[in-house]
Amino acid sequence: MPTLYRIAVDGPGHLSTMAKPSGRLADELNSLVDAGIEILVCAMPEDERELAGLDREAELAVGAGLTFVAIPITDFSVPDHAEVRPALVGLADRLSAGANIAVHCWGGIGRSSLLAAAILVLTGVTAENAWARVESARGRPVPETAEQRNWITLLDPR
Repeated sequence: MPTLYRIAVDGPGHLSTMAKPSGRLADELNSLVDAGIEILVCAMPEDERELAGLDREAELAVGAGLTFVAIPITDFSVPDHAEVRPALVGLADRLSAGANIAVHCWGGIGRSSLLAAAILVLTGVTAENAWARVESARGRPVPETAEQRNWITLLDPR
C-alpha cells in the first residue's frame, strides 16, 4: 500500500495525500479500503494514468468499494478554478461530514498537495494554514511550484 500522509483536519473526517498506486493495483486499492479510505481522488490526467499503468484505476477502485474522483491536472500546473470548484466543494463537504479521503498524483507532492490544500480551504482553513498542515503531514516542502501556492491563495473560501 502507498504511504498515506495524514493531514490535520478540523472535524471528524480524515484527509491524506499519497503517491500513485503501483505494482498490484487491485491489491493496493483493497488495502486503502482496509485502511479506512472511502474516497480516492486522482490528480493525474488520463494519458499519465495510462503511462503509469493506472488505466483501470477508476474501475478497480469502484470495484473495491471506493468512490473514485478524477480531477486531472497537468504535472507542475494548476487547474481552472471554475472547472474544479464543484468537485472540491463536494469533497470538502464529505470531509466535514466525516469521510476518509486520500488524494494522489504521481509522486504525492505537488498536485495531491494542491488538491488537499484546496479541500482544507473550502472547509474554512486559511490558505497559509492549509499549506502548513499539508507540509507537516508530508514532512517536506510543498507544493512544487509558486503557481500552485498562489492558486490556493486565489481560491475563494465559501
